[in-house]
Amino acid sequence: MPCLFIARISKGRTIKEFIIGALIIPSIGSVFWFSVFGGSALHFIQNLGNTALSEVVTTDVAAALFSFYQYFPLSSIISIMNVILLFTFFITSADSATFVLGMFSEQGNIDPSNKTKITWGIIISAVSIVLLISGGLLPLQSASVSVALPFSVVILLM
Repeated sequence: MPCLFIARISKGRTIKEFIIGALIIPSIGSVFWFSVFGGSALHFIQNLGNTALSEVVTTDVAAALFSFYQYFPLSSIISIMNVILLFTFFITSADSATFVLGMFSEQGNIDPSNKTKITWGIIISAVSIVLLISGGLLPLQSASVSVALPFSVVILLM
């Protein structure tokens, strides 16, 4: 689904602009992010002997990043910026998903109605809330494996 959204917002751009904007810049940003912060975390754990950080990583991965930020100056500002970035990521992902699902629902209409997009937004939100209440992604992963197993036989037969 994200590919349809990217294709839609890339209309009118050259192939060079698309490759630079959708592939190269995000890749460079990701390499920079993981190199700096991943390398710093490894330095804290291996070279400085900070076992508390490694214990947080093994017990609660979701809290590990915010625990890692505590070792930096202005950690509260960095944490707030991280939360803003996470919200931005989730909102843009949900927006693109509702847009593409709206296009599918209206038989390929490239400008789906707000009613359709809002309906899909409510459905996505409801599924997210149910997953959070039911224990996170573990039930979804279990259901995905059990549903995918019969489908894998079909793929093998193909």
